[in-house]
Amino acid sequence: MLRAARNAERIGLDHVLLANHVLENPHGAGFDPVVLLAAVAGATTRLGIATSVLVLPYYQPVVLANQLATLDVVSAGRLAVAVGTGWNPQEFSALGVPLRLRGRRTDESLEVMKALWAGTTADLDDRFASLRGARIGVAPYRPGGPPIWVGGHSDAAIRRALPRVQGRSGSGPG
Repeated sequence: MLRAARNAERIGLDHVLLANHVLENPHGAGFDPVVLLAAVAGATTRLGIATSVLVLPYYQPVVLANQLATLDVVSAGRLAVAVGTGWNPQEFSALGVPLRLRGRRTDESLEVMKALWAGTTADLDDRFASLRGARIGVAPYRPGGPPIWVGGHSDAAIRRALPRVQGRSGSGPG
C-alpha cells in the first residue's frame, strides 16, 4: 500500500482512498483506514488521503473525532473523511451495534465530531455521547476539522450531504 501511495503521488494523482470493513468480505480487506492512512501520510508529502467510506456507526464519536483530528494534523491537512451508514449486518452484529440505529448514530456522530472540531465547548446530549463543557484533546489542522464527504444513495444520505454542499464546509469533488 505504501509503495502504491508513493507511486500515486509521483504520477500526480490527487488522493488515495481506503474503505472501511472490519470483517473479511467480498468488497475488500479489513485494514483499518485511520491506521493505514496515517502510514500513507508519513510516506507521502502531497497526496491527499481519504476514507471511502468510513462506516460512522461502528465508532464511538469522541474517540473517532480525536483520531481523525490527529490524522489531520500529522498529514498537514491532507485528510478528507468520507462517511456512510454501512450495510453489512454481520459487521454490525460483531460490533454490537444495532443495524436499525445506523442512521441515527451517523447523524449524532457527525454532530458530536463537528462540535468538537469547531474548537468551542461542546454541550451535547444524545443517545450515544454526553458532552458537557468538553473540548477535544487535539485540535484539527484546519479550523473546523477535515472536510466531510457523505456517501450513500438514500434520501437520508442526500439530506446529510446537502448542508455540507450548500455551506461548502467539506463537500467532496463534483
